[in-house]
Amino acid sequence: MDVYIFQHVEYEGPGAILPYLQAKGHKVHVVRLYAGDKIPHEDEVDFAVVMGGPMSVLDEADFPYFVREKELCRDMVQLGKPILGICLGAQMIASAFGAAIRKSPEKEIGWFPVEWNGGIAEPITAFHWHGETFDIPKQAVALAHSDACVHQGFRLGSALALQFHLEATPESMESMLKNGAEEIEAAKASGSKFVQSVEEIRAACAANMGKSNDTLVKILDFMLEKK
Repeated sequence: MDVYIFQHVEYEGPGAILPYLQAKGHKVHVVRLYAGDKIPHEDEVDFAVVMGGPMSVLDEADFPYFVREKELCRDMVQLGKPILGICLGAQMIASAFGAAIRKSPEKEIGWFPVEWNGGIAEPITAFHWHGETFDIPKQAVALAHSDACVHQGFRLGSALALQFHLEATPESMESMLKNGAEEIEAAKASGSKFVQSVEEIRAACAANMGKSNDTLVKILDFMLEKK
């Protein structure tokens, strides 16, 4: 299977997703959008993973490839091909299907509980890093929520959108913390209720990262079994 991972910034990569796909024997293509890599035609893509990033999906003037990226999201769903959106990627799918993207009532950075709607699975403490949120597209089913953000995920046909980061590894976490330390400091200084310090984030990794990765594997298994 040809899997394409769409990466928006150098420091926010696929984390635990990449070794999972490699172990399954899939052919993985990492499309470094920040470096000018072209978005392939949907016929070339069997499974798409759209990663996160600090930008807004509304900034099409600054990132013109967002237009083509949203088109790919729609085409994947129309063709029934699996696509997973994470954080910015989740917002990308939502926007592609006409849902509003707006500033979240609370910035959310750190390890915080996520509850699955309807009790479809046990709650999980996941890693978050977002200041915007999405409405649920009309055709979609809402999947999860947290105290800080009422919309944490949805399913729309063959697409799955998750606002949080189940793919975090020690290496990917440190990369994000290194590049986002100033944002954390500013948010803490402003009194944000759902922003942890760098030290708090690191301390919570041992208890939560493995469980997050296990949940990610279950989700990927489910999506690829449907292929």
